[in-house]
This record gives sequence, C-alpha cells and structure tokens, in this order.
Amino acid sequence: MLLSYLILGISAVTSSQNPASSPTKAAADPALFDLLVLGSGIAGLAAARLAEDDGKRVLLIDKGRRLGGRVSTRRQDGFAFNHGAQFVTAKGTEFASLLAKAKAAGNIKDWQISDDKIVQIGTPSMRDLPQFMATGLMIRQQTEITQIAHHGGHIGFFDKDGLVATGRQAIITAPAAQTAKLLADIYPELAATAGLARYDPCWTIMLGLEGDHGLGTLPLRDEAAGIALGVPEFTRSNQQSSLDAPALTIQATGAWSQQHLQDDPQMVIKSLCQIWQNLSGKPLGKIITSAAHRWLYAKVTTAAPSAAPRLSHDGKLAIAGDWLGGPRVEQAFDSGLQAYHQLR
Repeated sequence: MLLSYLILGISAVTSSQNPASSPTKAAADPALFDLLVLGSGIAGLAAARLAEDDGKRVLLIDKGRRLGGRVSTRRQDGFAFNHGAQFVTAKGTEFASLLAKAKAAGNIKDWQISDDKIVQIGTPSMRDLPQFMATGLMIRQQTEITQIAHHGGHIGFFDKDGLVATGRQAIITAPAAQTAKLLADIYPELAATAGLARYDPCWTIMLGLEGDHGLGTLPLRDEAAGIALGVPEFTRSNQQSSLDAPALTIQATGAWSQQHLQDDPQMVIKSLCQIWQNLSGKPLGKIITSAAHRWLYAKVTTAAPSAAPRLSHDGKLAIAGDWLGGPRVEQAFDSGLQAYHQLR
C-alpha cells in the first residue's frame, strides 16, 4: 500500500466550492492523517521522520519536484551541480546522530573544504542527505498548497482545485513570507512570528566546462568581490565517475545578490564568471552549458525571536524552519524536531 502511494501519489479531492470562501463544504474528505507537514526541506523531513517513528500516520506535501528544499542538486547536460547548501556540520547530538547514520548508509562523506576545515556533504550529491531522511515517508510532490483552514474540526490543506488532505495536527515549514501568507487568516499570531524573519537572497550560477585547468583544487571565496563560495564540483572528491565532468558552481554573497536581484540571468552569469576569473587569475575556458538560479530565501539574516509564538493557540499547528533558529542546516533540522515536540 505504501509503495502505491509513493508511485501514484494521493488523489486530491476537488470541489465545486471555492476553498477560500467555504473550505468546510468540500465534496468529500480524503483520508485523515495524524499529521500533515508542509515542505520537504530539512525541517519538514525532520518533523515527519520523528512523527513517523512515533507511530503517527504522516503525509508530507511539497510544491517542488524534488526533496530537500535548499539542500539540492541539479543535473544538466551531463554535469552535476550542488547549487543549494554546499555542506553541513553538526554541533548538537541529534543532528550528529543523523549524520552518523547517513554516513554508515553511504549517504554522507567528509569533505576537506579548506586546509584546516572538514565538513560533511551528501554522496554522491547533496540531495542524498534529504533522500536518506525521507526513506519510508509518505510524500506528495508538485502540490502547491494555497490555503490552510479548519475543516471538520481538523486542519485542511487546499490547493487551487480544492481539498488535498486533512490532519489532526499540522506543521508548516515553508519560508517565512509564504508561512505568513498561508496562516494570516487561520492563525494570525503565527503569521506575525513569520513576519519578523529576514533573509538574504543568493544568485547561484552553474557552469559546465570543457576542461578544468582554471578551477584550482579548493573552493574559492571572496566576500568583498561578491563571491560567497565558488566550488569546482570535482573537489568534493565524492563524485561518481559519471559525474566527473568539470562543473563549477558559484554562489554570490547576499549583498551582491541583493544589488543584482532583478538582473537578467545571462548578465548574472557573465558578471560572476568575470569575478571568478579576476580572482583566480585564470580563464574558465569553453563553457558548454550554463544556468542561473535565484534563491530569494537563501540565508536567514534575522531569525524570529524565540519568545514569539510558534504553536497555535489551539495546539493544532506548529511552525518550523531555519528562519526560527538561524541559517545553518542543523538549525532547520532542530526546528523541525521542536515543532513536533510542541504538538505532542
């Protein structure tokens, strides 16, 4: 049964009623879950995994095609780019335990990011960490939730066509701006919490190159010049042979990205390539393929205060995300765990 859910998805129940005006009048209610989790980033996966291990019937819903949120990997024209979070580190015992399990399963590996620093990365790609966390979970992808409302005494998730699922409780892990919009009517106190968080954007470019002669052997960073981190992908040393094509991922700083937020993607690619070449002193050579991605909610600069509400007044819905703790992947993970503990 679980396999059929994962392959076929869970049918959304549509209704002729407008969910924004009368969400409680949907034609039929899909299966009731103990917990609905919105967002398949690290916070959502952490919460869903803990609830599942606690014996709850959990459905995780995400609007994207892939798991992981900003812990992501893109493959294009034979090249692999880890274009979201570049690595993870653990300071607390719970995240360290997760990484140890992922490492034992072959999904995490150490990476010498500089002469004096070792971090952890997914293997063969960063996306393999969230995929490890998602093992056995019931997940529905490519479903954009546009409204959250009370439904038959429970929490209802609605998309543009109507009711998608109901849960006795729910956890929302969307970026702060999206969380604020979704919860403004049903739980304004939580929407207000979300309104206190702030992010920096991040322009990221991905270059597939003919050769690797100008890339060097370590990541490059120069915040004054506008580069937060430039990573020749082969330096991760975890790439499989099929992914060894010389790929370069460059992430701009928040300040540079904000300054160029509305620039054309091709102009962003050209500008960051020039900065890289100026810093490295070497030409990049022939670029076979290129792409740019603009992360609007890339790095938390101001987290919502810990004293701000994170659990609804009726105890049915909690919020989670790095914007409640800080920019590190571990802080998103911890937030997911905390949200579930608040609901118990």
